[in-house]
Amino acid sequence: MNNSKFLKIVIVLLLLINLSTISFMWLHRPPKKDAVGDFFSKELQFTAKQREQFEALKREHHEAKEALQEMDKEKHDAYLELLKNPSVDSVTVRNAAAEILKIKEKEELAMFYHFKKVRAICDEKQKQLFDKIIKEAARMMGSKQREGQGPPSRMGGGDGPPPPPRP
Repeated sequence: MNNSKFLKIVIVLLLLINLSTISFMWLHRPPKKDAVGDFFSKELQFTAKQREQFEALKREHHEAKEALQEMDKEKHDAYLELLKNPSVDSVTVRNAAAEILKIKEKEELAMFYHFKKVRAICDEKQKQLFDKIIKEAARMMGSKQREGQGPPSRMGGGDGPPPPPRP
């Protein structure tokens, strides 16, 4: 058997192995987990009734969060559209940025009140534990929200637009 025929057979075999491995991994991937929900249920040892209440609160919060994310996307799109206008003034740019920040504020408030409602369904012993674990849960929730949203914003708290680039 010559070298080219042997190489073709090896390539075909490797291709088949890769395809079967990818297919296996795709078909047998674990279901997505709700890390924050599982964390609360496990750590606080919710009763069946509390789990039911917690699930309702999660759904409510998720719907509110999705609506705010859609508003955020629309405001960001409008903000970036301003780039097409060479004579856009700084007041218009600042107002568009302020609209985005208002949505961020609403997202933070929604998370705060969500956690407040979760704490309210806890008994006294669970409330003490809740107070100890809330920071970790909020970090988990924050990282989950940031997944897939691209690089962090570089919009700082400066007083004006950045200086023009030097030639």
